[in-house]
Amino acid sequence: MATYNELLVSARDVDALASLVGDRRRNDRFEAEAADALADVLMNARRVPHDRLPADRVSMNSRVAYREEPDGARRTVAIVHPSAAEPSAGRISVLSPVGRALLGSPARSRRSPFPAGAH
Repeated sequence: MATYNELLVSARDVDALASLVGDRRRNDRFEAEAADALADVLMNARRVPHDRLPADRVSMNSRVAYREEPDGARRTVAIVHPSAAEPSAGRISVLSPVGRALLGSPARSRRSPFPAGAH
């Protein structure tokens, strides 16, 4: 997992995602584990004012390219709220393993430690 200094998340996204985490923990037992994992990401991230978030950081609704391992396939996705997720259209949930891994990170091309199809 990235360290505190590596992840930057806008205060606006933290507030919205904290609400999402609480809601999913209470109301959706299938997503409770993913919500807990997202809470860990948010706790490890440095919160910054939205207008001070560097342009190269992945935030909610950002489009970002990454490479899947082990095959190196390149994907471009947007990180979105779970209700807006549609992986076939390139919109993945922030609760997904890839969404959590990308949130707050620099938007340069990244390698995903998750196999193809684990979005």
